[in-house]
Amino acid sequence: MQVVADHGGQGGVALFCGYCHQREALPPDAAERVGYLQHRLVLLKQARESDEAPLKAVATLRRAWIPVLLLFAVLMVYQLYQNVILIRSLQKTAPDAVAHMVAPLTFQAAIIGGYAIGYLGMSLAYKRAVKPLLRAKPPAALGVALRCRSCGGDLPSVRAPHVVCGYCSAHNLLDSQVTQRASQLLQEEIAAYQARAHGVYSTDAFRAPTKAFYRWAIPGALVIGVVVASVLPVLIALLALIG
Repeated sequence: MQVVADHGGQGGVALFCGYCHQREALPPDAAERVGYLQHRLVLLKQARESDEAPLKAVATLRRAWIPVLLLFAVLMVYQLYQNVILIRSLQKTAPDAVAHMVAPLTFQAAIIGGYAIGYLGMSLAYKRAVKPLLRAKPPAALGVALRCRSCGGDLPSVRAPHVVCGYCSAHNLLDSQVTQRASQLLQEEIAAYQARAHGVYSTDAFRAPTKAFYRWAIPGALVIGVVVASVLPVLIALLALIG
């Protein structure tokens, strides 16, 4: 049975059967409750999308990770080859100018290394802080369906890494933790409801991956820059000896 608009009434609600295609209008009080619940689902969806908005930037970065890394790798190899040729040429014609090659090479290595380290930090933060919030809720009792992480509605039984709620359209992750830690997850859910009842509610977890990217990328780039700036003159000197 599906809840649909009753075309015969004024703003009424009816139940529609997908097998016999019959409609049955709901009583006014039941139709009012259905309308109220539908409105609540819309508000819940809007609140969820607002809370999870920071994840859009994370998803974009995750999709672009491999292409960008490959592009950086190709450019770095090409640039390294060009710089080696240039350094060997300068060592013969203008040895004093070789020292000026350290800064651009250090900057390139710091940018690429910082990006890689930032992505690593972002992935760890996503796994620790965000993934548990996207997981479907365990069954309220043994033998019943999993529940939506957002609205709590029953989820369809599927064999997939995630399932979309038919009520609020939320994406729910499905993994072994839902069943293996069902009792513990139920206790955590109750604790979260109690905390929310006391006014404790935070959406900072959804911003954690973006914050982690910069928190890891900037120090990582600085460390790599210092290491490269220290090692590169030695390598240049060895290249001069080999040449």
